[in-house]
Amino acid sequence: MDNSESDFTDFTIGIIGLGLMGGSYAKALKNAGVQHIIGIDKNLQTVEQALAENLIETGDICGDDALKNADLLIFCLPASDMIAFIHQYQTNFKSDAILTDIAGIKGDTIHIIQQLLCHEMDFIPGHPMAGREGSGLSQSDASIFRGANYILIPQKKNKIENIRLIGRIAKEIGCGHVIQVTAEEHDRMIAYTSSLPHVVATALVNSNSMDVRTKYFVAGSFRDGTRVADINARLWTQLFMENKKNLLEEINRFKNSLEDFTELLVNSDKDKMMEYLEKAAVRRRELTRGKHTC
Repeated sequence: MDNSESDFTDFTIGIIGLGLMGGSYAKALKNAGVQHIIGIDKNLQTVEQALAENLIETGDICGDDALKNADLLIFCLPASDMIAFIHQYQTNFKSDAILTDIAGIKGDTIHIIQQLLCHEMDFIPGHPMAGREGSGLSQSDASIFRGANYILIPQKKNKIENIRLIGRIAKEIGCGHVIQVTAEEHDRMIAYTSSLPHVVATALVNSNSMDVRTKYFVAGSFRDGTRVADINARLWTQLFMENKKNLLEEINRFKNSLEDFTELLVNSDKDKMMEYLEKAAVRRRELTRGKHTC
């Protein structure tokens, strides 16, 4: 069967990790008509909660036998945890299972996983550009995928029909745009568009200017600029460290941009400051107009 054309709602889909993203996937897939969803999470209470909310058909705290019928496995785990899980349980996967992930940084993960898998299994690296503040199953929401970008990092070994399948599922759960890039391009761009904004948000909130009165002076710009400071510290520490080189480069570029603005302010150069601000406004408008599908 050509998986790119098959009805994926008939698939048995395993979700490994039922936190914010895994729970959101379960809800979105249920909304898309998928009936057979297996949930795996090391926390038994999380599995029981997902069962009670009818987000999954069956659940377990490990992958011993639970995933043997899963056609598609979606890993909603940090990269190191995903590798450890696959290493331990891949002999229990369906022989021709399709695997995908949501790992924010790819690095060497793709190569390591491909070396672990049996010949017929197909790992399609992915990254939905979706999320929200907070963590855990209780914070999950199918709507986080609505209009989101979905990045695929196809490999030479991947079957074209499986790449198309993952892209089609992304569209069915609400993603607006699906693009394909290399792992190197992905990690370089993510350092700028995802990691750096989290660094800036946490730096704003950790500033010595923050005190007990700050909340009385907060409007839209501060709320928007600091939203992602409500951060999963363990996860993001790992992401920052895994993409250290690219992130340091983006931090330095951001410092340079701040220094440019600082110089204009010190010199009271109103004309060039207006040019600086107008350039940003134009770029921001172009960004929101320039979305496309590949």
